[in-house]
Amino acid sequence: MGVRRLPTGKLPQDVLKRVVFERLGVHSERVLQGPCVGEDAAVIEMGDRVIVVATDPITGAVGNLGWLVVHVNANDVASTGARPLWFLCVTLLPEGNDEGLLEGIMEQIHAACLEIGVALVGGHTETTPGLDRPILIGFMMGEASKEDYVTTGGAIPGDVVILTKGAGIEGTAVLAEDLAWVLEGKIEASVIQAAKQMIKKISVVPEAMRAVELGGVHSLHDPTEGGLLNGVWEMAEAAGVGVEIFESKISIAPETKAVCKVLSVDPLKLMGSGALLIVLERRRVEKLLSSLSEIEVEASVIGEIKHPEEGRVLVKADGSSVELEAVDQDEVYRVLEKYGYTEA
Repeated sequence: MGVRRLPTGKLPQDVLKRVVFERLGVHSERVLQGPCVGEDAAVIEMGDRVIVVATDPITGAVGNLGWLVVHVNANDVASTGARPLWFLCVTLLPEGNDEGLLEGIMEQIHAACLEIGVALVGGHTETTPGLDRPILIGFMMGEASKEDYVTTGGAIPGDVVILTKGAGIEGTAVLAEDLAWVLEGKIEASVIQAAKQMIKKISVVPEAMRAVELGGVHSLHDPTEGGLLNGVWEMAEAAGVGVEIFESKISIAPETKAVCKVLSVDPLKLMGSGALLIVLERRRVEKLLSSLSEIEVEASVIGEIKHPEEGRVLVKADGSSVELEAVDQDEVYRVLEKYGYTEA
């Protein structure tokens, strides 16, 4: 009686703080950035360099598992300003599958590693009882100079918030791939196919590297579970600041709008890997936008960092304002639970 059931997806923030962050083993002076709400990678001192490490599973998708597990982990490392270099993966396969399933996953991992210049250096692969689909758990490592890395919690009042690409990129691709049978006949086949292809936009490594090279960046964060709104909230929470975001300035792809309309999904709460939140000095904004354009990365100013007492606010398209809060559950998990993972 009275036992709290946890939702699918990320843990609620209060559970994370109370149950996980209170049990972290021994203290290490070499850990420059450890576990914290909004921080997706750890930073460990190695002399004049730092090693950045991040881990993430792929549990909410059925297709493109290998591609996703590399890129979502690389994104977390790149969001510290470090270049991803080494990857490990735990692959858990359902009983009864043949080698073809594993081969397909490994082909995707290999292609993703080649795309961003990462070496697969280890991991573990097994057939696991009780699974109804493959589960992948990635672990990415990268390095940077001790002076050049950034954290999610570095934002300061007066900084400008830039968003690359747009909202709901990963979630759109996942839902189009895994729920194509729901979408068929409700939106054009070409739109479904274009939505699936958004998986190719998942990496934020190029724009993260370009931003830190430019300088003046105080915070980087890739909005994953809970979408853009949760990513903005995590960034503000990590920094202990307020923030004002304008809905009208947030880019949402036509494919995302179409998929979200059919499935009754809020695109701003939809899994957002592929976008990058860049928080930087105002005087650097135009130069960064121009620099990102050179590498064909769309980006726009969506808001500003405020003092804590000014709160965390989303200004809606109609001019009204709502308070930004942590998103309880990503729309991907909610929708997949509603429809099931496959047509069967």
